Amino acid sequence: MLYRIVRPFASLALKTNFRRIYFSNAQVVPKNKPIILAVNHPSAFLEPCLLACLLPQPLHYLVRGDMFVSTFARKALEALHMIPIYRIRDGGFGKVRQNFSTFESCFNILSENKTIMILAEGTTIQEKRLRPIQKGPARIAFGALEKDDLIDLKIVPVGVNYTYADKFRSHVMFEFGQPISIQDYKEVYKEHSNRAIQLLTKEIENRLKKHVIIINEKEDEELTEKLFVLSRNNQGEPFFPIVSRHNTMLCQEKKIATFINNASEKEKKELKEKVDAYLKILNQNNLKDWAIAQNDTAEKPSSLMVLIGFLPFVLGYFGNYLPVFIAKLIANKFVIYLEFMASVKIAVAIGVFIIYYIGLIIFSIAINNFMLLLMILMLPFFGYYSLMYNEYYERWKAFREIDKIDLTFLQKLKANREDVLNFINEN
Repeated sequence: MLYRIVRPFASLALKTNFRRIYFSNAQVVPKNKPIILAVNHPSAFLEPCLLACLLPQPLHYLVRGDMFVSTFARKALEALHMIPIYRIRDGGFGKVRQNFSTFESCFNILSENKTIMILAEGTTIQEKRLRPIQKGPARIAFGALEKDDLIDLKIVPVGVNYTYADKFRSHVMFEFGQPISIQDYKEVYKEHSNRAIQLLTKEIENRLKKHVIIINEKEDEELTEKLFVLSRNNQGEPFFPIVSRHNTMLCQEKKIATFINNASEKEKKELKEKVDAYLKILNQNNLKDWAIAQNDTAEKPSSLMVLIGFLPFVLGYFGNYLPVFIAKLIANKFVIYLEFMASVKIAVAIGVFIIYYIGLIIFSIAINNFMLLLMILMLPFFGYYSLMYNEYYERWKAFREIDKIDLTFLQKLKANREDVLNFINEN
């Protein structure tokens, strides 16, 4: 019941937080079958929340056992389909023994042809690479096979890739891989269970690698991110739809990361010099790369629309400012790790917004002011409009700067930009 109540609020919050959500190849997930989703874990809470909101079927997921700190917390989390999984560092071997109950719960859920999501890396680090896959998904899969002979059980690898997980109005890219049939490992498991677990875990890792952006070396991250930005700016995007089913951006960024991973030090040095020189010129002239990239193809924002839309923007911005401010304040004060920042902001914002709107509605009813009530009911829409207006205004401002520069200089910038991208395509 609580899962169904929270889901639409979480969906609205996530579609506000992210500028675009790419959700590709989800059709490979079998329907009405026992499913384990094996997902990488670059950001706390966001992956299960996004999948729960975007997949049609209810989702059950394993979370850290130390969240179940009280009877109330346990009941609330279980109502949200969360299942505790304990690690030694969460409370020693005594807590780990409670995982027998966790596995039993998973077996029962899978026997009802439901879906479980497992964060297969076991820990969360905000980085663009895949950490070693834990044996949990394989152990649960074989346990379900052994207990209920679930030969239809499939493990679906799901790659999650954020542009910037901790930043508001960024992008997230999901890509579903081909399902792994537990039936294919049944005979191996009968003969040597540990061998089967190792093989299945390795297969999950190999398939996940196909759907995750991987930058091998940390020292290459800065250059690669700059190239990602140039590549993204080539793709003109409308405001809607928020959820997109194509994987063009993901394919391009995997291609760039692969190029950097395989490039020689000489090639990377040459490319870095080209990129830094180009971006330095942009900064010196207060120009935006995406305005350079889209100057010949994008429809230019209208000054009249900027002027007309300003008043509703002000209403939406200040009418929704207080809950946003409180959410940021709490997250900045209490969150230590970057990986938890966006998750906590979103969770707090959902709660604060609900209380805020209900309070304003009660106040308007108490003073019997119908016009105020109508305005309050429109506040969420004005709030979302203010986000779109701000992005529209930034585009308008960037194109205004482009219009000020000499055409010859603009053509030179475009040539420098193409030189960078062609370097990747030609090598």
